[in-house]
Amino acid sequence: MVKKKRSIEWPKFLGYLFFAFMLPVLLFVMLGIYFPGGLNGVYYFVIVIFVFQASISYLQTCAGFRRKMFRQSQKAEDIPVPKTTFLVTAYLPNELDVVEDTLLNILKNTDRPEEGIEVILDYNTPHVEEIETRLRNLAYQWPELILANAYHSRSKSENLNYALDIASGELVVMLDADHIVAHDCIKRAWRWIRKGYDVVQGRCKVRNGKDGVVSTLVEVEFEAIYGISHYAKSLLFDAALFGGSNGYWKASVIKSLKFEKDMLTEDIDITLRAILSGYKIVHDRSILSTELAPTTWGGLWHQRMRWAQGWFQCTVKHQRALLGSKYLSFAQRFWWALLLSYRVFYDVVAHMLVPMLLAYWIDINRIAFPMTRLIWIALFYTVLSGPFEAVAAYKNAASPRSSILRYGIYMIFLIPFTAFKNMVSVISIWQELRGEKKWVVSER
Repeated sequence: MVKKKRSIEWPKFLGYLFFAFMLPVLLFVMLGIYFPGGLNGVYYFVIVIFVFQASISYLQTCAGFRRKMFRQSQKAEDIPVPKTTFLVTAYLPNELDVVEDTLLNILKNTDRPEEGIEVILDYNTPHVEEIETRLRNLAYQWPELILANAYHSRSKSENLNYALDIASGELVVMLDADHIVAHDCIKRAWRWIRKGYDVVQGRCKVRNGKDGVVSTLVEVEFEAIYGISHYAKSLLFDAALFGGSNGYWKASVIKSLKFEKDMLTEDIDITLRAILSGYKIVHDRSILSTELAPTTWGGLWHQRMRWAQGWFQCTVKHQRALLGSKYLSFAQRFWWALLLSYRVFYDVVAHMLVPMLLAYWIDINRIAFPMTRLIWIALFYTVLSGPFEAVAAYKNAASPRSSILRYGIYMIFLIPFTAFKNMVSVISIWQELRGEKKWVVSER
């Protein structure tokens, strides 16, 4: 793990501008010179890809209003729950204050099963005598709290595996250091385990959205992801993923899989290995936890860089196996292909529109937009998919619902925010191909 000041890595940004914009412009200019119809064909191909992506968004957004699957579920309060282990991961000392709030919320506020709970704090920071004294005092007050310092660990995955070895609950709740879970989270998750699922992913909500533009964008984005996108995938395909926190696992399943230390997104990797082993995952947006979003562009850059590179790692590692998995239906294989291979393809293709337009201007020696009636329709259809999803996210937002103003800010910044994420994704692919792998710890 690398702890450093969060700032955008400008050399990589400048390299991106050259390889992802200047070089493609040159290639498209040459295409227009040597194959006059080629540039036009590529232009329409990119438009088709945008329309297809927008169609997926509309499909998920419309499905997000359905609740039939969850109305049929047994009420949470009627279900006996076994002993539960809360596994909280922290990097000390920079997450000490937030992790104390997380631990106290679990210990004081969660509804406990008759067999009780245990709370394991796993970390691997050496030479923190003052901090460990503070934590030991907390453990003295709450015997359910177990301090698991994995002294020789060099990754989050090794921390988690160390803690899993000592976990004794039948249900394991995975939490990051900043997550505040709802009091009834265990009961709500266990009803799905009783129905035959092995993993339940809850809903993550940002609680510091008012801290600035960046946190506002992430707040609304999370409402769209957890309130619409993930939820719709469970409804449409009976498929879901473990997002790293607010996840509820059968202890026997997660202990049999463990986490792999060489993966930047160990949560997605264990999701895919679970699916390939025949285990079932469901998303329930009624199981709520709140977390802290990055408040600076630098912090967001490093967070999304790790996420994007980790997803690319998982794509390379698991896509072929998923396409041939005997445990997945055709629709589920299609969904995972969209999330993995197609996501990489789309991120690369999406940013080609601007270089293509610049090459077109060079070719005709003036500034003009190649618009037809169909292109206008495609443009409005594509551009409106994001605001439509934001409106649906507002309608389905978890309480307390953020102000309309913050959703308005999200819509204003939606296109540049999406371009930012696409840029990070492309750079992360280059990092992975170069063998550059590092874990930058989130600032708290």
